[in-house]
Amino acid sequence: MDKKMYVGIDMGTNSVGMAVTDEEYNLYRVKGKDLWCSRLFTEADTAAERRTNRISRRRRQREVARQGVLRKLFADEINKVDEGFFARLDESKYHLEDRDSEQKYTLFTDTGYTDKDYFKDYPTIFHLRNELLHPVKESYDVRLVYLAIANMFKHRGNFLNESLDADKITSSADEAYRSLVETAMMYSIEVPENINVKKFIDIIGENGVSRSKHLENVCEYLEITKKDKQAYEILKLICGMSGVLINIYGEDVIDEENKKFSICFRDSNYEEKEGEALELLGDEYFELLEAIKEIHDIGMLAGIIKGHKYLSEARVDLYEQHKKDLDMLQHVLKKYDMKAYDEMFRVMKAGNYSAYVGSVNAHSKKIRRNGGDGRTREEFYKNVKAVLKKFQEDDEEIKTILSEIDSETFMPKQLTASNGVIPNQLHVSELKAILTNAEEYLPFLLGKDESGLTVSERIVELFRFHIPYYVGPIGAQGENVWAKRRPGEENGKVYPWNFEQKIDIQSAAKEFINRMVRHCTYLSGERTLPKQSFLYEKFMVLNELNNLKIDGKKPSVQVKQGIYEELFKTGKRVTLNRLKDYLYNNSIIASKEDVVIEGIDGGFNASLTSVGKFRGVLGDELFTDANQAMAEEIIFWGTVYGNDKKFLKDEIESKYGTVLSKDQIKRILGFKFNGWGNLSKTFLELQGSCECGDCSLIQALWETNHNLMELLSEQYGFKKELDALACNVEKPLTEWTIDDLDNKYLSAPVKRMVWQTIKMLREACELTNKEPDRVFVEMPREHGKENDRKASRKKKLLDLYSALKRENKTWAELKIREIEGKTEADFRIKKLYLYYMQQGRCMYSGEKIELNDLFNNNLYDIDHIYPRHFIKDDSLENNLVLVKKQINNHKSDNYPLESNIRKNMNEFWKTLRDKNFISKEKYSRLIRTEEFTDEEKAAFISRQLVETRQGTKAITQVLKQAFPNTQIVFVKAGIVSDFRKKFDINKVRALNDTHHAKDAYLNIVVGNTYYTKFTNNPMNFIKDARKNPKNDFYRYNMDKIFDYNVIRNGEEAWIADNGKTKQHVLQIMKKNSVTITVKTEEYHGALSNKVTVWSKEKAKGNPDAYMPVKTSDTKAQDVTKYGGITAIANSGYTLVEYKVKGKKVRSLEALPVYLGRSNALTNEDIMQYISAALQKEYAGKEISDLSVRVPFVPQKSKVRVDGFEYYLGGKTGKNIYLNNAMPLYLSWNDEEYLRKIMKAIEIDNYEEIDKYSNAIITEEKNVALFDVLSVKLNSEPYINNRWNICKTLEGKEEIFKNLDIKKQCYVIGQIISWINSAMQNVNLKDVCGSEHSGMQQLNKKISECKECILIHQSVTGMYERRIDLLSI
Repeated sequence: MDKKMYVGIDMGTNSVGMAVTDEEYNLYRVKGKDLWCSRLFTEADTAAERRTNRISRRRRQREVARQGVLRKLFADEINKVDEGFFARLDESKYHLEDRDSEQKYTLFTDTGYTDKDYFKDYPTIFHLRNELLHPVKESYDVRLVYLAIANMFKHRGNFLNESLDADKITSSADEAYRSLVETAMMYSIEVPENINVKKFIDIIGENGVSRSKHLENVCEYLEITKKDKQAYEILKLICGMSGVLINIYGEDVIDEENKKFSICFRDSNYEEKEGEALELLGDEYFELLEAIKEIHDIGMLAGIIKGHKYLSEARVDLYEQHKKDLDMLQHVLKKYDMKAYDEMFRVMKAGNYSAYVGSVNAHSKKIRRNGGDGRTREEFYKNVKAVLKKFQEDDEEIKTILSEIDSETFMPKQLTASNGVIPNQLHVSELKAILTNAEEYLPFLLGKDESGLTVSERIVELFRFHIPYYVGPIGAQGENVWAKRRPGEENGKVYPWNFEQKIDIQSAAKEFINRMVRHCTYLSGERTLPKQSFLYEKFMVLNELNNLKIDGKKPSVQVKQGIYEELFKTGKRVTLNRLKDYLYNNSIIASKEDVVIEGIDGGFNASLTSVGKFRGVLGDELFTDANQAMAEEIIFWGTVYGNDKKFLKDEIESKYGTVLSKDQIKRILGFKFNGWGNLSKTFLELQGSCECGDCSLIQALWETNHNLMELLSEQYGFKKELDALACNVEKPLTEWTIDDLDNKYLSAPVKRMVWQTIKMLREACELTNKEPDRVFVEMPREHGKENDRKASRKKKLLDLYSALKRENKTWAELKIREIEGKTEADFRIKKLYLYYMQQGRCMYSGEKIELNDLFNNNLYDIDHIYPRHFIKDDSLENNLVLVKKQINNHKSDNYPLESNIRKNMNEFWKTLRDKNFISKEKYSRLIRTEEFTDEEKAAFISRQLVETRQGTKAITQVLKQAFPNTQIVFVKAGIVSDFRKKFDINKVRALNDTHHAKDAYLNIVVGNTYYTKFTNNPMNFIKDARKNPKNDFYRYNMDKIFDYNVIRNGEEAWIADNGKTKQHVLQIMKKNSVTITVKTEEYHGALSNKVTVWSKEKAKGNPDAYMPVKTSDTKAQDVTKYGGITAIANSGYTLVEYKVKGKKVRSLEALPVYLGRSNALTNEDIMQYISAALQKEYAGKEISDLSVRVPFVPQKSKVRVDGFEYYLGGKTGKNIYLNNAMPLYLSWNDEEYLRKIMKAIEIDNYEEIDKYSNAIITEEKNVALFDVLSVKLNSEPYINNRWNICKTLEGKEEIFKNLDIKKQCYVIGQIISWINSAMQNVNLKDVCGSEHSGMQQLNKKISECKECILIHQSVTGMYERRIDLLSI
């Protein structure tokens, strides 16, 4: 009989392991090799960085294009007075000797008026702009007008509020404040509603007043005190101070770990903190923070304008203020301390004036545009105050300086980060005024063209126009271009004034939706709903609401629906307190204090915000079908058009102008809609069946208390319908391309992981000429869980006990001293950590636990609240408790806990919960009174076999379409890890990369055992078990699955008798036959690995190491004059042969990225570049007979050099970094001991003991392992490695033996790191070696090698092709 084919896959974002076995867990063999392999690759970068660079590039291109159009509009007039003006501007960046003209002046070369005169008249560009606003002469030179306007084009302001009227900027404050009030209401936060907004803005924008004084004044006006906690914290943020988010959002939203998280809109790292806040709050809660910042920005803008009509007026005032303050500070320092004067002005030093302004202008030293440290206003103020402290306090000038520092008005700058709040419309108003004045003496500005617009009008249009994001780029057609021209408008340039005539905006918006809107998680052909659509918000609320438990039980459907109708439909956030009030007022609970609410994290995260917004506009009329449909369409438009209110307004007025009043439309335009959900309307309306009969998914969520994952289980009919829709087309694996994954909405790392998996599966099927019967897939753990494990337990305990000082200071301080006396590693011991988390008491009796007896296993146990019989949950936070052994023995696997334990301990548990010593989930499990339902038991089993993450869904769809008859089984990493522990199977990641393939093999063993036992429908197993209580097959214990035989219908998945299957699995796991392959890479992207542009001074030290910033600019190629970039990125290598002085040389030469992709490079292109590089390298020596032998060799290619195999790394000088490609294998015992050493290094604890109180890490074992590694390195194949560290280790046994245990472990860790190339070089100083031992660098001239073979491997490594690089 033909043997079955089982495939195990271990998926990671930088590796995929695969194993192929038969039903008896024997590895398939192909081409003389066992078919299991580890595939390694670099984790793919997300698209964010590429997108950011692309956006920056396009923004710069458009800026250059705007300047070009502006120049064209002025060119004829300027050429009449100065034909060389623009040429001089273009060449101003070059040194005088590199210019076409020898004219040293850039702007003005007139007789009697040069650049010197210009800068004397106008110290800053704002002085020029201000004079053009308020002319003191009848006319001005056209060049001056151009310079002023060209400067404005470089700083156009933000486009955040499209509907803002350029002549009524301050009117936006009313709308912004109303938005803040309405948004705050959704959070049940009271912000004063009926106020004089203009007065409010005047207060927070008042000049000469500190932020704290702003806060004091605005609180006085609004009659708000610190007792009004939420409103007070909001006002702190509005006034530019730091605000603690928990004081605004409360504990329902901000967890204990982040209770101190604060943010300040004016901090230099605000953008970084903004990202953290968004992650912490989520999109919905972040909306309030955005509304607060909008008011803050308007207040800051008022402060910038300072009551002036135009920005330039305010900037000139700042200049004069700065000049006056500078004179005053210089006078004071000259009067009291010339040394302090020199340190403040004549050197570049953190916190001094030179650092603050970024330059030194002393006679002996001149530095320009320095970007060093210590240049912030806060650092400057701090330094000035420290210097002035030494002088007379009653000096009037010193008093003035200190007073201005306190009010944050001392030496203001014209250009600061706060300029980001200036809207485009403010600049437009100034531009219009300058142009209106200029029209009096420059008549060409009034000339019209075929558009019917004057030059002035075209300049204004050009200035305030920006391409809507949903239209995208409008250049040549390409991958990222989707806008189309209107019929008949295919030719001619696109300008702001003909944009709507040339470009089909509506079709561009629709195409944007098709391209950019994500695909449904479950139905890849369907587009997702807007995140704030009524239907999607309803789903989010019901999915969360259906997890709700009240005193351990789910509420009835009727109660659930009442909560939805009465609480959620108000549009406000439903907090825990609001929920309790509702339950109490409706007699659903007897006490708000004693009720236990589970299933939600504090309050509800989801809400019906859109219902709240539109209800405020339409009232209860919102709930008519017509108005619901209208609102949904407006939300859709609002999400597509984003901040572009003009097009949104056009859409609303066009379709609903007769339904909605102008005031209603105005209010709707103030709403913000952004982001797309993960699910489509088709998915939520998917028809299926559940206990309420045939219905849609969204109906089932309403009519039942099941969440989405429960409804998609095998128990109900939705999954079957979904599978039929999702996989209705079979597609062989050979036909899949990487582009087919685009509509799966995968992140770049997950997409690469899935594609590598597909390629490996495809090759496995080709090698075996079979399709798999079963595929067992393990996905990587979530990053969050990794972070949880790394969190500091010691810090958490110190924070918890510090909070107890208010109640029992003496006892709390005693415990704090105990905790401080222990290391972080100590608290990795579960018993000790639980001891302190339980305040030193037994969780089931409340009796005091003696710390000295804690590790006596006859006295104390760790118990699982949810018994391991039903679920494998070893979570310290949720399921483990420290108890007396006697009580634990009595409890056994019973659940819920005995009533007398619950009764006696409830008060203590509640205290621990209230003080955050135990989680809500742990508390819930402790007090629960009901036994597990059959559904819960089935769910516990399903958790081991069901995955819900995005990569899982994608690979499932791919596999089901490729192999419609194959069973796909998912295996959780946790149960494979438990299997390893149970049978003492080693896993040492640091040793080599074979563990990926071996994990894949174990996925088959473990996954098949679970699958055979429970099938893909655990609910049926539980039901059958209830029907057949005496049948041994249906007896199960989740902690002892592998203690018994698992046989179903004659299929033997696991034979426990005599350890039959166990022994076979162990035998396979000890094999060292895994094939390891690495994905080769052609690097592309940035021309340099670092974006720093280094100065000419830096480049002069080693000019060969630098490349011009612009390779296309022939005049700026000299890096010693113009600076340059270093760390030039290389795409890969080319093998060339040439003769120098008659001697033949073969060389692997690096190809820089800027040459282009390898598939577009011709041999002639390569020859041209290499020829120039060699001429430079050999400094004039004759190079002849140059030829290309291998056009392109990717990085990470495998090569065999003189008997050892490596992977090609990056280039350094004339060498190429190499990484070892031959894995190290150790005996089973040595491997296990190495694992313990690596763990000790990781947690920095070398004193751990085993259960028999014996030291785990010992000097004797370390020396033995050191000897083993030394022997390995002195044997084949490592002896062939010419950079082998064996010579360093030779004869160092005694030195090693005399090291302390920590240093011994460190040395062993360094040796292992060198062998597996975890580091380029290693530190062997402790054994008298170098700190940089084992650096593996191959000279690019490989003709010096005895052997150099390029090894091409297929994705599994089963196919291989070798090329002799010395003879090809």
